[in-house]
Amino acid sequence: MKKIFFVIATILLLSSCANMNSNVSHNNQKSQKIATLKYEMARNIIAHKDFVRLADAFSYLNDAIKINPNDPRFYYTMALAYKLRNNDKQYVIYLNKAIEKDKNYFDAFNALGIYYYSKKFYTRAIDMFTKLTNNPLYHNADVAFFNRSRVYLTQNKIEEAENDLESALMFSNYKNKIYWQNLISLQISQKEYYIALKNLFQMERTLRPSCYTHYYKALCYERLSLFDQAKDELKKISNDNLDYLVLKRRLLKEIEKEQMQTK
Repeated sequence: MKKIFFVIATILLLSSCANMNSNVSHNNQKSQKIATLKYEMARNIIAHKDFVRLADAFSYLNDAIKINPNDPRFYYTMALAYKLRNNDKQYVIYLNKAIEKDKNYFDAFNALGIYYYSKKFYTRAIDMFTKLTNNPLYHNADVAFFNRSRVYLTQNKIEEAENDLESALMFSNYKNKIYWQNLISLQISQKEYYIALKNLFQMERTLRPSCYTHYYKALCYERLSLFDQAKDELKKISNDNLDYLVLKRRLLKEIEKEQMQTK
């Protein structure tokens, strides 16, 4: 009989512990849901730039951090809240806190890079973007290469900027029009007209012919004194596009002037 009592008591004890663990787990899940809810409420306020309720956003985020101090999203969103308050010091502090919690919190690296660039801390900006380009887990490498190219251009590091723009294009599968335009504009500014023409043709194959490609092909031909080819490209520009129509007429006048001078 004693043996049976012991077995029953042991079962009751184990059952009691299981219930305790279940309650702890349930309470923890509830707390995590509350933290996530407060984070979402704060993020909504910040996304809509609701300055009237910005104090509420800080309160929600502080509550969320108290519940879960290891979630990098809470610190990153707190940084954005401080950005709305124009508090750069706290903005940087909380971006770094997000990175401390997650070494692969890419949004924080990108935000720091953009911030350092805006403050003319170019070496720091390059360091942030380089950490992203070197991280195989980062799926938006094209953005980091493009952003770093902006910094190199500001420093007049033309070769580095051009290489980064080419990398940005490659990682975007050659589908991003902005990357194409920046690379081509840079090459034209450096008088690399043949290279720019090659890229313009490739841009047309990858995307499609446009007023942009026709005009800049014409411009490259004009700079190379290939006036007939330039005129052929200008003819392809629709007269419905007023912006390019102005550029088209201006370039035609320049071509006519140059042809008169060569006669």
